Amino acid sequence: MLARIAARLLPLKASYWIADRVADLWYAASPATVQNLRHNLKLVPGIPASGVVLGRLSRRIMRNFARMVTEFLYFPRLNLDNISHLVDIESFKRLIPAVGDDSVILLTGHIGNWELGVAMASMLGLDLYVVVYDHPDHRVARLFRERREEKGLKVMSVREAAREVPAVLSASSVGIVGDRDFTGWGMEATYFGVPVIVPGAYAGLALTRKKRIIPGFCLRQADGRYRLILEDPPAIEAGEGTRPEEIVEACLKIFEKSVEKYPDQWYFFERLGSRRGPAR
Repeated sequence: MLARIAARLLPLKASYWIADRVADLWYAASPATVQNLRHNLKLVPGIPASGVVLGRLSRRIMRNFARMVTEFLYFPRLNLDNISHLVDIESFKRLIPAVGDDSVILLTGHIGNWELGVAMASMLGLDLYVVVYDHPDHRVARLFRERREEKGLKVMSVREAAREVPAVLSASSVGIVGDRDFTGWGMEATYFGVPVIVPGAYAGLALTRKKRIIPGFCLRQADGRYRLILEDPPAIEAGEGTRPEEIVEACLKIFEKSVEKYPDQWYFFERLGSRRGPAR
């Protein structure tokens, strides 16, 4: 409640200061979460295994995540006329011709500000459904749904997506976060050399519905603004005979590349490799 009031009354920079202080308290009070972050960061090529480096990077991750949540609460105040201080709009405009007249699967991960990324796509006119986590607290779930719908997004829960996404894809694009499975029935894959369970249904849909997958990440740059980072070419088009597992592994490699470049914007607070699928 206090955070929502602050988002209505304070300038964003003032709220960033508050977010940083909250993140510092979180860092001090959550040694298990910090250990998870340090463990995950050790898996990323190029990051020194120094305890000092890992500690500083973990703190930056927590601060950046707190700022991302702050930005989400500011959604009602943001529009295309006043968002250029926060977002490189031109970088997002590249997405529209990349999608074209067809519906696609927009894929991202817990890297950068995925909420702002899909909101920007919707604000620029893309007809977009997003598949979201079913938060157990109904008040939190309602707040998040309201914020997303205010930006023109059409929201479906993970449970709804299982039955609705195939039909939706015939006319609309769908946004999916593809690096963490919340169903318990994901696909086995390898992420930074560690066995993981990740969403895999999107890969099957891409094959059966002949839909392109466009991986993208909304990442903060040195000037403080977010930029949409796409691959070149932007879309993954599966050829005949391609297996879903191959698509998922290729997408995770793209995720790894973004994490290696922006490790302080990798918001994976669970110990990588700690989840296993159910017995089959």
